[in-house]
Amino acid sequence: MKNKGKFIYSLMLSIVGIVFFVLASGSQVKAADSEMSVSVQDAVLKADTNAYVVDQTTKSKISSNNTVLDDQAASYVNAESVNPGDSLEFNYLMNFVSGEATANMTATIKLPDNVTFATGTIGKVVYLSSDGKKTTSVDIPDTDLDKKTLTVPIDDIGTGKDYASARIVLSAKAGAAGKTVDQSHIDYEADNYDDVADTPSFDIKDASNSIVATADNSSVGTYELDDFNLTGTMDYKKDDGVVFENKNMYIYATIDGKEQVIANDTQSADKTFNLLMKGLPIGDHKITVQVVQPDYKSTGETIVSNILTYDVNVATNSLIITKDKAFDGDGYKVNDNNPVDLKGTYKHADGSPAHGTSRGLSISYQITSRADTDTPNVQDAISGTDNDNGNIDIPLNPLFYNKTSAGTILDQALSFDDYIAKYGYKGLEVGKNVVTITLTDSKGHESDPTKFVINVPDFTPEFTVDTEDVKSDSASNNTIGTSYNVPTTVKYPDGYKFSTGNIFGFNKLNGIEKPAFSSPPLDNVSEGDQIFSVYIDSDDNYGNIDKDVPLAGALHFKDVYGRTAKDADYNVVFRSHYVDINVGTNLKFKNMKESMLVENDTFIQRDGDWNISVNSYNSPWLLRVNATPFYKQVDNGSSNIKLNANMSYLQPSEDNSPGRFPIIGSESNTEIDQMGPGLVEKDQKMTRNVSEGWNDTDGILLRPSYSFIGYAGTYTSTMTWETVDSL
Repeated sequence: MKNKGKFIYSLMLSIVGIVFFVLASGSQVKAADSEMSVSVQDAVLKADTNAYVVDQTTKSKISSNNTVLDDQAASYVNAESVNPGDSLEFNYLMNFVSGEATANMTATIKLPDNVTFATGTIGKVVYLSSDGKKTTSVDIPDTDLDKKTLTVPIDDIGTGKDYASARIVLSAKAGAAGKTVDQSHIDYEADNYDDVADTPSFDIKDASNSIVATADNSSVGTYELDDFNLTGTMDYKKDDGVVFENKNMYIYATIDGKEQVIANDTQSADKTFNLLMKGLPIGDHKITVQVVQPDYKSTGETIVSNILTYDVNVATNSLIITKDKAFDGDGYKVNDNNPVDLKGTYKHADGSPAHGTSRGLSISYQITSRADTDTPNVQDAISGTDNDNGNIDIPLNPLFYNKTSAGTILDQALSFDDYIAKYGYKGLEVGKNVVTITLTDSKGHESDPTKFVINVPDFTPEFTVDTEDVKSDSASNNTIGTSYNVPTTVKYPDGYKFSTGNIFGFNKLNGIEKPAFSSPPLDNVSEGDQIFSVYIDSDDNYGNIDKDVPLAGALHFKDVYGRTAKDADYNVVFRSHYVDINVGTNLKFKNMKESMLVENDTFIQRDGDWNISVNSYNSPWLLRVNATPFYKQVDNGSSNIKLNANMSYLQPSEDNSPGRFPIIGSESNTEIDQMGPGLVEKDQKMTRNVSEGWNDTDGILLRPSYSFIGYAGTYTSTMTWETVDSL
């Protein structure tokens, strides 16, 4: 048999007493005592009531109780009278406090004289939800009116019901001036509730004055969610000695019928108002404004203005692009082969600046090249992002710009045809280019498509070969290859600049065209000398090349816009053997005095390096030189003056005692250096720097003949160099 036990809980009631509960279990266990409390509702409902009159014309109220009011009435000023014809609302409000829900409630209202109540629908019952967030209205038909008595059924309110308050609102018009409106009595009756309330009595008086309000501009344009201002003026209609002061004025506004917070504009000058309105959604809105002054002249009278109506159009805010001045008029004129920086600024249509967000600006642009032709090239749109800082700076590349060092090595190696086959015609071309750009910021504000015009001039660059007879460095063969240089002059129209890096040379030889590379580097010049280097590789990329005979060649170049210079013709000889002399361009001796002590070892040193060298290929050589005497030019018609000095050659590292240094004269050649057959390396280009080993006491020096050298001035001589190929 199971053991019996007790679980005892104490239950606290609002009536005195303790109730015990006994439960059976398999074993006896004693639990800790617990206490619970519960309240018992009053059988009678408790509620706060008030009856009051609202004058919607003057935005005022007449009430003996300013604590039990609806929100609108609570915001209105107090008044003691109304004006003839004012729109009135008789309000009978009951707010639930505690108690059981009402049952079978009926309100009986005695309507006063000297006001005219609405017909058809005399009013409504407005119920407020228990959470205070929702209202429900039920119309009151005038059939519920029996002479001056109106009977209105009221839904249950109280504990467990949806409604926390009920307000009866009756619409009426004030009657003639000089009349008094007596109290309106309401009697609430229900199974568990009974209460009464009365509206205050009030007089109907003609307004002693009114306010005239005028809008500065009744049509207002603004942008989505941007704050905006409504402005206007206000003043008394009649001048009866009262000073108009803003501090006494209350401004009531509605937006699309919804009442706003009452304003008291003491910041503006008296008789003017400036209402700051919060941003509105996109679309058209109606805003009404009315000025109210309570207690006019301390009489308790409320006077009002006419109602102003503002039509407000709220548009989507957008971005406005302003082009850089260089793009005004007919557009930007390109004057070099570099990328074009499309520049401008932007701001919001409402005047506000960019948001400043990093990478917060989306950019889309589309190039239409050849826009001034019958076959415009509408290219694919390009999209990207940039910092949202109010500036536009988009680099636009010429058509073939990525064939320069700015592109990949693979793209640089492509032919023009292959480049177009790979990428198509993308970028700026010769002629008119229209770039259409659209911006969108992180807030979704977008610009209208804006067109920038870029004009690339169409011309043929001038291109000439400086010498039509060119010699190769060595003969072409299948082992080492060879090369040669063609000196040229490149000229663009005045004011247009090019650089070495944005022109592409091409050489044609034996009917085969290959790239040719130009130097030295030139940067943004209109004209310049360029040496185009042609390379013949070990695979004979120009086909079979005959040696030691002239071969016709032609050079031309294209630039990054595809403009092509005309062919410049030349002849090249691929030499099987040669000797070339190179002499510096600044040959001179150091300064000397007119008279000096001359001895056998008196010499004038060279001034600087003379840079004398010999290049050879498959050939021994003997270098010789002769020179004319030194003369000073005379401008007065007299004979030129001869210098009493001659050049001599002192062999380095040899005994240069008197008589061993030959004079370099004009009648015979003086041997300077040589490379014998035993030193020649077959099929190898060789260079001997002849003057590199000279010092201040050997090489070519100037030797005075007499103590009197000559008159002060500059003397010149002409040196003739030659090599003898001893092969």
